[in-house]
Parts: sequence; structure tokens; C-alpha cells
Amino acid sequence: MSLDPRDLRVGASYERARADARSDAIELRRRRRVDLGDLMSVVFESPETLAAAAEEALRSERIEDAEGVKEEAGRFGLLLAPAGGLAATLFLEVSDAAEMASVLPELEGIAESVQLEVDGSHVPATAFPFHAAATGAAPVAYLRFELSASQREAWIEGARVLLRVVHPRYSASTELSDEQRATIAADLLPAAGERP
Repeated sequence: MSLDPRDLRVGASYERARADARSDAIELRRRRRVDLGDLMSVVFESPETLAAAAEEALRSERIEDAEGVKEEAGRFGLLLAPAGGLAATLFLEVSDAAEMASVLPELEGIAESVQLEVDGSHVPATAFPFHAAATGAAPVAYLRFELSASQREAWIEGARVLLRVVHPRYSASTELSDEQRATIAADLLPAAGERP
């Protein structure tokens, strides 16, 4: 799966649609965001969330040429979930740069400590590090979750889903709300023409 650069709005086209596009993206990310205690959150990504992020990146970097748009679409496309799996971004909710500098070393390896539990069955995250700005809710890693067919089926049918982190310095667990579970379940449905 990839992001099609032809679907990304740039320049004046994006500026005309930006207010509505940002409002839609904020609402979509709200339904896909799961807080893990007071220090971490996870946003389950979709083609729509990543396209919105790519459009904002193109705007901020003032990229409008076809080659630049293609490169940005390729970068964000790498973050899409594999078929039958889920992709997410792990954030540390720290707004102060000095605090971030002290927290990061304490939480080394935290991304590898994240897991889902679907109807009692554990799904560990595969983590890919991300290095970003040291202020605000900073992304720490991209996560991928490879679900089995039975885990996908249980999720889609409304099974209890927990997101947790178990690390020597930080532990938290959150049950996904019905809205979160249903929104993310759509990512687990086969696309038209695909086998379940």
C-alpha cells in the first residue's frame, strides 16, 4: 500500500481546502488517539491521517513540484500498515524541552514495550525509531502490529481491545472505547477485491 502523490493537494489547491482539511484531520486523529497514562499517547494511522500529514508537510516545506510531492508521498507511504495489520505513531506528551531531555533516557526501549491485547491475545509492537523536535508532543517511534486472522476477526466483531505499555520505568494500560475500536477496525477489513 502506498500514498498516491496525485491525491495530495499542494499550493493554492491545498490552501483553499486547508481549513476544512485540518478540521477533518483533527477529528479523525481524535478518534484514533489512545492515551497511555499521562505521559504517552498512540495514534493509529490510516491512509487519510498520513495523507493529511503529508499535505501539511508539503505546505510547511513549500514543496509543489511533482518530484518533491512524489518523494514526500513515498516517505509517508512507508508508514502505512501492512495488509491485515495496524500502524501507529507513539508520542511522548512532554511540552518542555528540558523535561523531554531528562525523560527520553529514562524511557529507552519504551516503544518495544507497547502491545495490544485483542480478546485476551497479545500482539507485540514492532518499533521503528523516529527522531523529532524536542518540544511538544514529540513522536518517539512508529509502531506496527501484525494481527492474526483470528485477532482481526475478534476485533471487527467487537472484542475487548487493550493498549498497554510495560516498561521498567513506565507502565500503563487503556481499554479502547467503542468509538476507537470501531474506527480502527475499518483498517482491518479487506479492501475490495482482496481475500479476507
